[in-house]
Amino acid sequence: MLIFNSASPSISYVPSDMTWSGSISGEMPLKTLTYKQYECLEDARYGFKIVSVRPTERKNEQPHKTRAHGLKTVASLVKHGFLMPEGAGGYAITDHGLNALEVCDVRY
Repeated sequence: MLIFNSASPSISYVPSDMTWSGSISGEMPLKTLTYKQYECLEDARYGFKIVSVRPTERKNEQPHKTRAHGLKTVASLVKHGFLMPEGAGGYAITDHGLNALEVCDVRY
């Protein structure tokens, strides 16, 4: 259950305006994303800065507009070119990552 108070920023479920450019940027290195990879890319697509943390730290509170994901998940997405380093130790989605959200299956 989510509880919001007047001091916390509102959350929007409006579709992201970040979309794949439509240009092919090489062969897709993965055909299937794990659900954790998919979640991470979706958070990045919605403009959140992605930070990689140990699994035990994943539920810790993060700064505004930041989402924590597991070290292995983030490392894999960076390795495949779906995320790129962004200032202050975070990661942002690439066009290749947006393409992956469009064409890759998700393993639940």
